[in-house]
Amino acid sequence: MNPAVPVLALVVLALAAALAWWFVAAAFLLWGARLAGVERRSFGRALATILLGGLAWAAVQALFFSAPLVGTGAGLLLGFCVSAAVMTPIFDTSFGKAFAANVLAWVLPFLLAGALFLLGIALLGGLMLLA
Repeated sequence: MNPAVPVLALVVLALAAALAWWFVAAAFLLWGARLAGVERRSFGRALATILLGGLAWAAVQALFFSAPLVGTGAGLLLGFCVSAAVMTPIFDTSFGKAFAANVLAWVLPFLLAGALFLLGIALLGGLMLLA
């Protein structure tokens, strides 16, 4: 077997994972925009916001990440603000709604994972009662 095949497979797998993450993150942003009341929302706008907002967020995090406690919190808050500023012209909405949509897009995956965990525990408990 050619030694480059496993490396190529890893590269293809990494690209597929990044693409899947991009689509899932855009779906959560679209869900957050719906809950925040953003009127002009679409999946394409969410994809553009995730891409551009993620790049801007990474730049802010790079600046503030070196400070241990205050920098991490400030970087997170400013990252939300920068991502909302990127989202405002793309979705043609106010900064407050864009900020709320960004925070919701960040919180919703944790809430969904927690709900699925609790559902799994409940189903496991129900199965144990049947045994």
